Amino acid sequence: MTKVCPNPIPWNAVYQRLLHVGEARPDLPKPPVPLILNGWVFSNDVEKMERWQETLQWAQTAGCSHVTSSLSDVDFYQTEEVTSFRIGPLGGPLHRPWDFQAKQKPGPEVLDAGLQRLRERWSDLATGFSACTHPVGLTGEKARRLVVAVSAHGSPPWGTWEDLSNDEEKRRTFTAFRKAINEALDPHEVDHIDFFIESSRLTD
Repeated sequence: MTKVCPNPIPWNAVYQRLLHVGEARPDLPKPPVPLILNGWVFSNDVEKMERWQETLQWAQTAGCSHVTSSLSDVDFYQTEEVTSFRIGPLGGPLHRPWDFQAKQKPGPEVLDAGLQRLRERWSDLATGFSACTHPVGLTGEKARRLVVAVSAHGSPPWGTWEDLSNDEEKRRTFTAFRKAINEALDPHEVDHIDFFIESSRLTD
């Protein structure tokens, strides 16, 4: 596992402490802003690592490395594969025109068969929350968006229907869920999953 950077909450806590140090050191610029909230979503692992290294350098220059070194291993986001692809406007990989092959919308028979497989396998695909959800349909210009209805009760393992958890292990459950969805839909696949909760809507 590669240690990338602190998770958002401890990273923000370190940043707040460094800000206090910076207030007493007008000769220094402000400490690097942590990549949390939207910054976390719209940055890859390499960018997170670079920002954390900038933070470590700032703390060393300011003579307060004890602040950054106070974090334990459990405070860090760690991963087996460090991502370096550019992040698109929806928080996923941004495909470049020269290395991305446009996907065509499958025919209705392929989409109907894929949706039927999802419904038949839903209890296995949505382990732990299949009772409160069910796939409704495939939508979008190329049918690459899965619509899932959610009842008033139940919650997903990755956090809430509105947000992904800051815990990387929990976030990975959503990645695994979407992977299982695409395996069931093969040869088609989806890029997004929309959850409809009564009158509210969530887009991943």
